[in-house]
Amino acid sequence: MHPDCPGCGHHFERDQGYWIGAMIVATAFTLAGFLVVLVGGMAITWPDVPWNALLIAALVVTTTVPLFGFSTARTLWVSLDLAVRPLEPEEIELARRNQLSN
Repeated sequence: MHPDCPGCGHHFERDQGYWIGAMIVATAFTLAGFLVVLVGGMAITWPDVPWNALLIAALVVTTTVPLFGFSTARTLWVSLDLAVRPLEPEEIELARRNQLSN
């Protein structure tokens, strides 16, 4: 991921530890995928639930969702953060300078 937006020059990492929020979003995605596989698999196959197959499917989901979904989680986190905490005037000026230098 670029440190600055190629379109507007906005510097993505606004504070130290900024991406912890994106990790929380990625964890929520992973938990949701795990629950969909587990509960959905149980609901579809009840009363003869194939527990081993369900465990393997859930493990596959919990390992692949963070690998392939973290960039989406980062993008979502930036948009959520900007919706709740708009850019300060200093950040707007920094974005303009970044855009001019690109």
